[in-house]
Amino acid sequence: MTRLDLINELLRCEDIEGLLSMGAPNDEYESEAEMIADRVGEAEKKTTDKITREEVENIVATVWKEMFGLSDVLAQRRKDAFAAIAARLVP
Repeated sequence: MTRLDLINELLRCEDIEGLLSMGAPNDEYESEAEMIADRVGEAEKKTTDKITREEVENIVATVWKEMFGLSDVLAQRRKDAFAAIAARLVP
């Protein structure tokens, strides 16, 4: 499974915005998954160390804020979901 496939799966499982449970198509979070995968890859290229869970969590939160127009307060309410995704990507 590629990183992008894993991120897609994690976003579908978390369904952070509840869109899938409201009947949105299964590829609802595909754009976000691609952005997250690209940014994680970029971050990895900038360091000789392994990317941290916190860095991945920040990437997920940043993408989510950009794509869903979330304020810091609304993003904070989704922090547990962002952390869960990061924990699966960086065990």
